[in-house]
Amino acid sequence: MEFSTVGAEDSLDEARKRLEEVECLVVFGSKDTIVGVITEVEMNRNGINCSNIMELDTLVMTELDSTKVAIWKPIYIVIHDGEFEPLSVSRGP
Repeated sequence: MEFSTVGAEDSLDEARKRLEEVECLVVFGSKDTIVGVITEVEMNRNGINCSNIMELDTLVMTELDSTKVAIWKPIYIVIHDGEFEPLSVSRGP
């Protein structure tokens, strides 16, 4: 999925604006860690900022591990570079 990033405390207006250009947003928490994902589906949730609407059922890993994916069955999978810079986002099984 094509993605951009947003902070958990960013406004929903900011998320809507960024989501116009991509399929999803990778949400970063306060310590620069990936904490969730936002797509058009999550934008329909009620909240005041990105932390209120993001999907938390997100498996974050440095390389795709199909065994972990099969066990956890996450809604989203984020692959990062080891420094928590996202490289790719996909839907789970």
